[in-house]
Amino acid sequence: TFYRDFFGSTAGFANTSTSYNSANSNLPVFQFKDGLPYAATEPLGAKLGPSFLLSQGVNWDQGSEKVPMSQQWTLSLQRQLPGRWMFDASYSANKATHLAASPYDYNQLDPKNNSLGLALQDQVPNPYAGVVSGALGGATISRSQSLKPFPYYTSVNARLPHAGNSIYHALLVSAEKRLSNGFALLASYTFGKLISDSAVVPMNFGAVEVGSDNGYQNGKYNRRAERSVDPTDVANRLVISGIYELPFGKGKRYAQSGFAAAVIGGWQLNVIGTLQGGLPLTVRGANNNLANRPNSTGISAKLNNPTPQRWFDTAQFLNPPSFTFGNVGRTLPDVRSPGVVNFDLSAIKDTTLFENLRFQIRAEMFNFVNHTNYGNPGVSFSPGAAGTNVSATFGTITSARDPRIIQFGARLMF
Repeated sequence: TFYRDFFGSTAGFANTSTSYNSANSNLPVFQFKDGLPYAATEPLGAKLGPSFLLSQGVNWDQGSEKVPMSQQWTLSLQRQLPGRWMFDASYSANKATHLAASPYDYNQLDPKNNSLGLALQDQVPNPYAGVVSGALGGATISRSQSLKPFPYYTSVNARLPHAGNSIYHALLVSAEKRLSNGFALLASYTFGKLISDSAVVPMNFGAVEVGSDNGYQNGKYNRRAERSVDPTDVANRLVISGIYELPFGKGKRYAQSGFAAAVIGGWQLNVIGTLQGGLPLTVRGANNNLANRPNSTGISAKLNNPTPQRWFDTAQFLNPPSFTFGNVGRTLPDVRSPGVVNFDLSAIKDTTLFENLRFQIRAEMFNFVNHTNYGNPGVSFSPGAAGTNVSATFGTITSARDPRIIQFGARLMF
């Protein structure tokens, strides 16, 4: 799936609108054959001068970006067996480079200066005093601002840099029983792994199904550290679907006519089952004047027997020392959210009333086995005075997807 993104509005170079109003609401403003009554308002752009956005945050679209590229390869083996069975096994891969990635601040303070600690907040003489207009033109500015590459801007937002990369490998196995004697079955299993480094996630179908985490912790100086299992990665997914037409009624093996055919004939059972693994977790919430990711103790937070009350070991996360980046990755490598086990069942009966008129009744059950599918655990780390977590919701699950839902319906088809 490729992602399309439109560059947003840039101050001074944005779209403008020009209104042409008629003196009389019953008359047209003008006719195109006569041309515009007066020139349209155009963006001022460079006419605003080089000092237009001083002391503000600016956007920067990097030039000479490389074109995104996707390389794909597939190897497939198919085998047809007696009984209208078909088996398919495939290996598929996709390597993508130069993808649109998360923005980052090109005016970021060099991490080597973080050793100054709280001294970064001190006010120091401003070398641009009286030269720069706005808030950054005063007699003093913070030391951290003075050490930035462009101290006369609060930030330089590099928008959609083509710095994203991803690699995906998957084994896909399917078995299909083609319709015969009223029975058909399709089972598909996918075992795969997606690794990326903060490429922009193209779509989101809800927190339970698809994860998302964009943004760099150290965007200008260490984007490589974002490489991890992608937040959308589903390692295992099995989908089974089947149809069975009961052998009763006209044209079937049993009860081909009469009252029995009218009552028990024309029934069809349908089932769709999904068994899916969970998504990688993203832990955030450091509080140290710099980072948003905590440190790991070096011990995996994975539990052998997780429960909703304790889905992972929260004791393995610590607040990083002040003015340092946390070493927890973009996603946890071995801790995932709960998976999904869901089976939907429907029973449908078609009855022919006349040649072009049919009556259908149906009963549908979603999650008919009533399996409890838990929601995502809390992933917001909240450090206390000792640097350990003090949040009661961190690592706990407080929600679940829908239980069994049953609905009935009837309709006439003509």
